[in-house]
Amino acid sequence: MSASTKAAFARTPARLLVVGLAVLCTAAEAWGQAGATLDYGSRLGIQWQGDTSFRPQGPQVALGVVGPSRMRWYMPQELITEYSWRQWETNNFAHEAYGRYVAQNIEGDLYYDMYGNEITRGWLMYNSSQSTPDEFGNTLFQSGRFDRWFNGVVISSDAKGGIFGSLTASNSLRTTLTPLVLSKVQLDGIQFDLASDKYQTMMVFSRLSGPKGTFDRDNRRTSTTTLFGGRFITWVGDFVEMGVHGVTAHQSNSKLSEAPVASLARGRLSEDQNAVPISTIELVLGDDSPADGAGGAVFYPASSDIVITYADGGVDRGKDIGFEPLLVGGALQGGAVVADGNEEIRLVYAFDDPDFVNRASNPKDEITEVEFELTVANDYRVSMSSDRQRNSAGARVFIPVAVADGNVKDLSNLRVLRFEYGLPTAVQIVGGTFRLNDVLGFRLYGEYDRSWNTRQYPNPSRELHRTSSGLTDKPHGDAWMLNVSNQRGRLFGYAEFYRIEPQYGTTTYIGDQNGFIDYESSRFLVDLVEDNDDQDRFPDAFRGDWQAPDVLIFPGWDRNGDFQPDFNQNDNEVRRNSIPDYEEPFLRFWVDRPEMLWGRDMNNNFWPDLYENDDAPDYPYGKDHAGYNVYGGINPVEGMRVMGGVLREELISSDQKNRAVYTMLDYERTWPEYGRLRVYESAKVVEDDIADDLLQYAPDQIIDLAEPQESKTPMVDPLLARDTFVNQFFAGHQINTERLLLESKINHVIFHQRMSRAQRLRLGLAEDDFFLGAVNKALYRHQIGRIELQPFWKSEYRKQSRGLFEVEKVETLTEMFGGFATMDLLSSTQLQLGAEFLFQKGFGDRADFSSQSLAGQVTNWSSYQGYVITMQSGILMERRAPEGTESFTNIRAYLGVFAGLDMERGSRR
Repeated sequence: MSASTKAAFARTPARLLVVGLAVLCTAAEAWGQAGATLDYGSRLGIQWQGDTSFRPQGPQVALGVVGPSRMRWYMPQELITEYSWRQWETNNFAHEAYGRYVAQNIEGDLYYDMYGNEITRGWLMYNSSQSTPDEFGNTLFQSGRFDRWFNGVVISSDAKGGIFGSLTASNSLRTTLTPLVLSKVQLDGIQFDLASDKYQTMMVFSRLSGPKGTFDRDNRRTSTTTLFGGRFITWVGDFVEMGVHGVTAHQSNSKLSEAPVASLARGRLSEDQNAVPISTIELVLGDDSPADGAGGAVFYPASSDIVITYADGGVDRGKDIGFEPLLVGGALQGGAVVADGNEEIRLVYAFDDPDFVNRASNPKDEITEVEFELTVANDYRVSMSSDRQRNSAGARVFIPVAVADGNVKDLSNLRVLRFEYGLPTAVQIVGGTFRLNDVLGFRLYGEYDRSWNTRQYPNPSRELHRTSSGLTDKPHGDAWMLNVSNQRGRLFGYAEFYRIEPQYGTTTYIGDQNGFIDYESSRFLVDLVEDNDDQDRFPDAFRGDWQAPDVLIFPGWDRNGDFQPDFNQNDNEVRRNSIPDYEEPFLRFWVDRPEMLWGRDMNNNFWPDLYENDDAPDYPYGKDHAGYNVYGGINPVEGMRVMGGVLREELISSDQKNRAVYTMLDYERTWPEYGRLRVYESAKVVEDDIADDLLQYAPDQIIDLAEPQESKTPMVDPLLARDTFVNQFFAGHQINTERLLLESKINHVIFHQRMSRAQRLRLGLAEDDFFLGAVNKALYRHQIGRIELQPFWKSEYRKQSRGLFEVEKVETLTEMFGGFATMDLLSSTQLQLGAEFLFQKGFGDRADFSSQSLAGQVTNWSSYQGYVITMQSGILMERRAPEGTESFTNIRAYLGVFAGLDMERGSRR
């Protein structure tokens, strides 16, 4: 400031004082008005073309407060206009009580779309977005209100004329495209559906890489795994339905930019997958049928090679530059290396080896593609891994590449396998369906699908990577099925044809929040077609999108729908009980052992197909299986079916087969006066050496929630039907009236070997494997005043060489009788008494056994705070007397209090 200016200001101090006072008065007036008259501004919206709009306007300049004061200036905002708060005033609440803060937006927040239009005032429930190229560009949000208010499902729908549409967002979505392509029980995602009289379409989307459920904040990731699929259906006339569908589950990397369609088809390497160059690739060749110990993989090193492509377009062949693999294992036979049985041939290609470093055209950092040419023959199996393909412990994990068709042993399938190395980035399936509904009595369903498992070779210096899938000459796996049925009067027929190649797959890898994939752990896998053999609301397997596997898997054993196995009804997560009901006093009158169940056993593993559980995806037919099944029959009388058929099935990757010629008879009839009669007879000649192993729930097994897999019992297929006559006969009759229950049943299963004695001894088979069970029971209900008496009797005969869970010769006859007495003591209090006497005669090495049981129980039902309270106390005494040992007595006393919502008194048997 110049001297003259200073002098001017010094001469006019009064003028500056006047200006300052004017500014302060203006501010005080503005604040005073704000306190007296509340100015909401545009908080309640602005008028736009006759409507109230909340379109964003941006801040405006307040011209009334632009005086040149040095004092800090505050615009009249929330504290001033709504709470009359003065920064310079002392607060005293003696006369005017303190008023608590109230949110500006009383209900929720305002949300705007990309055009600036107001969406709503409320709460964000679900949001999924992807921004590329951008670090942490994938966003997923689910509000806690999404579960609390809507139980994890929100549906938006619309309709006009004959067109209907809906959009469903859910973290527990049950959805299916087709059973061969996509079938999920608990999908966390979105489904859009559109339908008219002639057309239907659906699209489904999900971010498979967790977290699953609600978390009330944005979950941002750079590397994710995304599912996207759809299906379109059209009707041609009234009888023909045609559909096409496709689904992809692919890795994505939001840091990279690429055309959306290309990214959907190929996927992108995650951050961890593309972090550093590959240093070592290892191939393993083995015997695809190790059990036979012969005809395994044959490898010809002299005619095999590696082809390496670099970023500049240059190509090196291994033999040209003297780069050979380290060969470990196998037996040298002439110019070939052979691996039979459990032997393996390992080929290790090290890009840090001096043979490569000193002779290659470029360093390993410049490699963009690695292709192998392997000359192989016989029953080979090829897998590959690298130093970038490991588990959490750092060990290498091998992924299958190719497997020979059949079990060739004469070198007739000599060929050159060509395939490229890469890390998994996507799985895609496309296909179509055809359905014919009731044309001249015919019904037809056909489906064809093709899958690709995409791989990319990592190179951190490049954004785009070389994509490959499977073998060069067969980069895909196919699956197809055709079902045809016809009904003409009393005649009917059915035929099914199918082929599910071993290369066909609907399983994909998912990474963690850093993009790391453990290629061995099931926690890093997701099944598009889930394993859910019991068809309940929980997937059976432990997978990345559902990390709480089902421990209660008992297909067909929950007929009453209470989520507990029917053979151990009093076992649940709260009260553990490892004693099957057919072994417990009193309960064993009602419950028969599972071997008394009957049903079709088309895979000949001694288990009725209806009750089987395994750990494979629920395809309609087994993976690696191909064949057909044709049968026809007649309904001679009401309730009866007589049929005969032929089954021809084989494993594609080996020479194992299942061939059967069978006849069956079903009969079921109910008469009001005679009760219900059921008869089943099946006879077949079988040659089946395909192992169908199971993973079954055992009724006497304690369920371990901490170790789900330990709660299932592995059942190895005994392969009883390699050349066998199999027969099953079941007959059952029941009369159940108000006063009388009569029930009888017999079940007989036998596997009779047709092979020679020498063959049986070599395979460790008995001449006959069988189960024979017969059950008879009776109960009579009689009322004497206030007392209801129920005397009962049950007889069970069992003779077997093996059961469902045991390979043990057993022959016993069990007789049981006793009774129940029930009396109402008060209006809602009941006394029950019971006595049971059991005698078991053992034959052969089986000892005799007897037991006597007495029980008393008092039950009271009452209402309390909106609940039905059941109080129950009782005592059970069981004296057990095994032959040859000292008898002993078990005593159990109990008092339990239960709270329920059922307004009716508990049902009585």
